[in-house]
Amino acid sequence: MNMDLIKAIFYAGLPVQIFTFLMVYYAYNKGYLTSDINIRDAFTDKKNPDKKFSKANKKSLLFLHSKWMTFGGGFYGLLALLTFIYIELDQTIQFLIHATGWQSFLNLLTFDAILGMIIESFVNMLKALLWFSYWPDVFDMENVVIWFIASYIGYRLGANLAQRYVLYLEKKVPENCAEETD
Repeated sequence: MNMDLIKAIFYAGLPVQIFTFLMVYYAYNKGYLTSDINIRDAFTDKKNPDKKFSKANKKSLLFLHSKWMTFGGGFYGLLALLTFIYIELDQTIQFLIHATGWQSFLNLLTFDAILGMIIESFVNMLKALLWFSYWPDVFDMENVVIWFIASYIGYRLGANLAQRYVLYLEKKVPENCAEETD
């Protein structure tokens, strides 16, 4: 088996599958999704499907779901969100590793540092939106198409597993309630 395929499965497919499962499971759990509609249609206005999700409605979502919608929703939005989280965590960890004491943390409170963090966050959002060009710099990819396919399969599997798990739980709840009333 091609080593690039194995790396793509473990470094792209599985993490995307796990993240997708969690995001979709919590979308079902919070009521953003129901089992009678497709995931791609979950965050649209049911009365007017062409209308974009309003800012007020986005604010009612969990933080990560709101960001998912900000990045466009679906597969593309999920990968952009995952990329954004990775970039932000990597920068935070790098800062903590290289911090030289309290002075490093106090320097974060200056106007220049705050402005720099805001600008860096926008740059990170742009990198996240262009996730397909970001990840080849992180991983040694011989064939980008294999990595893309592994990510997409991970996304589909994660979403389907979450939906099946929620449906399984919905079937179990009435059975458990019936047992308790006897």
